[in-house]
Amino acid sequence: MGRLGSAVTAKTAAVAAAGALVVSGAVGAGVWALRDGPRLAVVQRSVSVSVAAGGEQSAIAACQSHEKALGGGYAITGTGFATSSLFVGDAWLAAAYNPDTAPATLTSYALCVNAKPEFLGGVGWSDQAHAFHDRRNKVTATGGALIHDLTTEGPFAEAARQASASPSCPGDFTSLGTEFRAGRTVTGRGVAPVPLDSLTTKSVFAGDAKAVPYAALNPGTRLSAGVFPLHSSDNIVRQTRIEDPQPPEANYAVSLRPICVRLKAVSVATAKVSVAAGGTAGAAVSCPKGKLVVGGGFQFPAENETGAAEAPTRFFGDGWLYAPTDAPAAGGEPSGAEVKAWHVTGRNQQKAGLDYSNSVWIEHSDRETLTGNGYFDTHGRGPDDQELRVAPVPDSQSLVASAVCAKIDAKPTEPAKAPAPPSVSRPELPHALDPGPGTPDGTVPASPSSSAPAPGASPSASPSAPPGTTPAPGGPNSPGTPTQGGPSRPGTPSQSGAPTRQQPQAPAVSIRQPSDGGQLRRGCEESFAGSARTRPDDRPLTDPQYTSWRITGPNGPVTLGAGASGRFLVPLLPDGTYKLVFTATDPEAGLTGSAEISVRIVGCIR
Repeated sequence: MGRLGSAVTAKTAAVAAAGALVVSGAVGAGVWALRDGPRLAVVQRSVSVSVAAGGEQSAIAACQSHEKALGGGYAITGTGFATSSLFVGDAWLAAAYNPDTAPATLTSYALCVNAKPEFLGGVGWSDQAHAFHDRRNKVTATGGALIHDLTTEGPFAEAARQASASPSCPGDFTSLGTEFRAGRTVTGRGVAPVPLDSLTTKSVFAGDAKAVPYAALNPGTRLSAGVFPLHSSDNIVRQTRIEDPQPPEANYAVSLRPICVRLKAVSVATAKVSVAAGGTAGAAVSCPKGKLVVGGGFQFPAENETGAAEAPTRFFGDGWLYAPTDAPAAGGEPSGAEVKAWHVTGRNQQKAGLDYSNSVWIEHSDRETLTGNGYFDTHGRGPDDQELRVAPVPDSQSLVASAVCAKIDAKPTEPAKAPAPPSVSRPELPHALDPGPGTPDGTVPASPSSSAPAPGASPSASPSAPPGTTPAPGGPNSPGTPTQGGPSRPGTPSQSGAPTRQQPQAPAVSIRQPSDGGQLRRGCEESFAGSARTRPDDRPLTDPQYTSWRITGPNGPVTLGAGASGRFLVPLLPDGTYKLVFTATDPEAGLTGSAEISVRIVGCIR
């Protein structure tokens, strides 16, 4: 604060008018403050929804109109894990599955910066990680014998070697993180969600400014209990046989896409904590002074899976490692808070001391005597069992949290100022329009949407949106993209006198897709399209911040997505008829309109 005296000179008044000074007290008080102007900051915008027991749900967090979404994250209170985390328009969608018998809460976060950094265009869904995989160092043949199973032949043979993926950004673009969405490995087979055990960003080498995202799934293999003879016990610890058919978890896959932005002084900060078997632990990573948190991730590096040839791997039944929280702020922190650190909470569902079992059938010294199954353990299970002497599940595993730190070379933006109230000398009355064709009430029919975005709309609402504002999965058009058409037609003024300003009304809202009475497939992505226009000035409303789609379920409204159109995940509701509601709010008038139709939810075969 700087006191400038009680007298305002002509020079001082000129400086104040130029915006260098602002009044901090009452007019004439003579106290002024130097205005620093806006500063760059990354904040989290969040929204939370309930995830029913055994169900799946999505939530969408949007940035404000003067902000740009850099990416996002998710947090889950209770049991559950994310199945998708990606851009929809310039907002962030997170979907989660809850395998427990008690409800959970999903929070979706968008990292929003008050600037417009440069995103790389044309980035596609290029890499896919599969849940199905076997031992990394498996031996499939020894002594002339071949182990025939799903890892050596059949539809899963290639997928067994693709449990991880590493999409990256070219040139001088930096990857802030990874979008991912649920998929399946082999068509025609059942699928069930599997949690990620790695979704992190790493530096290629020390001091490198290029961050590369990395994703891996928990193992989806289940070992066979069947008997198969071997001619030799050589390399016995690296020979396995896999069940056929596999459980539906083994058919799970995720598609990946890097978020590529041009930034300065990029580095990756990490923190490691120990997560006890059967327990949880949290980690928070902050960035060095002068750098912003622009992304992040996590990893469960299982040391016992690598190294020696006899190192065991994690199989179904051993318990899962996954992170129920991967978010820019601690769960429960109010929306709009500045991001100071990247928070990760990991859960270790391994059971300490659990035996790692291998389904090989060992031929002992007597070639006519077959012993029982071999075990990755420290003792034999029968009088003839061979002791493989491999460590069991450890008492704890490490969780590594990572934060992408960078400087943004862009000017900070400010919120749009509210329009000044009109100066009137008498009350304004609604202006009567000449009746138009097909409008008995004298109003003008809504025209097709203008190709220009509505004032205050997010930059991503245009068809030339940068890749950070990528389309919803499976669809060519991102939510929030306005439909193309001609300019709106103004109403014809009355001949009785000069036109006067009309009072604002709630937006005119309609649903084009799905049709009334149409079907939506539970657990699948479906197309939604609607129209929302302000009244009376007939401007299109497409910003995801002011539009939303909801289905009224047995336990209340369920949010599907945001934007005038897009592909959204249909919630896992029972078969039946539900109300689908599309809502839009005029940001200037603050008035809300909605359209409602009936839809029927049926099963979805993925």
